[in-house]
Amino acid sequence: QGFGYTLVEAAGNNDIDLLLGCSLVSVFIVLITQLISDVGYAFLNPRIRVQ
Repeated sequence: QGFGYTLVEAAGNNDIDLLLGCSLVSVFIVLITQLISDVGYAFLNPRIRVQ
């Protein structure tokens, strides 16, 4: 059973705490992957300069 199933079950059971926890985990994962993507792009493209 995965993350999506947990979200659906939490929504069906009105488990607000679990929904908020899953939302925070999702947002954290997106922020980390975006940061890795931005740093990787700046590292691979020499025309990008950090100011």
